Amino acid sequence: MAPSRALDGEYPYPPNLTASDTEQLLSTIKDWSIANGLAVRPPLSLIAAEADPQGVLATTAPVTLFPSPFPRVCFDQAKSIQTAYNKLYASIAQDEEFLKEIVQECVPLGGFAVMTQFSLSTS
Repeated sequence: MAPSRALDGEYPYPPNLTASDTEQLLSTIKDWSIANGLAVRPPLSLIAAEADPQGVLATTAPVTLFPSPFPRVCFDQAKSIQTAYNKLYASIAQDEEFLKEIVQECVPLGGFAVMTQFSLSTS
C-alpha cells in the first residue's frame, strides 16, 4: 500500500475547507447519518417535555470528519499480528466455560458484570 499523500505533505491534512464546503459536508453527513440509523436519543434531562412530548427526538451520533493520522509503522505492526489475534479472540469467544468463570470473578465488581452473570445463568 502506498503511503498517504496527505501525510507526506502533498495535500494539507485536515483539508482546508471553505465555509460553503464545510456547510455542505456537514449537511451530507447529517443526512447520511439519519438515513442510515446513526442516531441517538438525547437524555430526557436535556430536552424539555414540551419540546418533545412524544419522546421521539433524535440527533446524529458523533462522527469524526477527518480521522487522526496513524503512523504507518504502527499500522503495519497491527496488521502483522491480526491473524494471531483473530484466532485468540475466536477461541475465547467460543469457550463458554472460560467466559462464565471470568464473569463470575467480575461479579463482586457490580454493574455490567452482574447483568452479564444474570444473562449467562438464564440462558
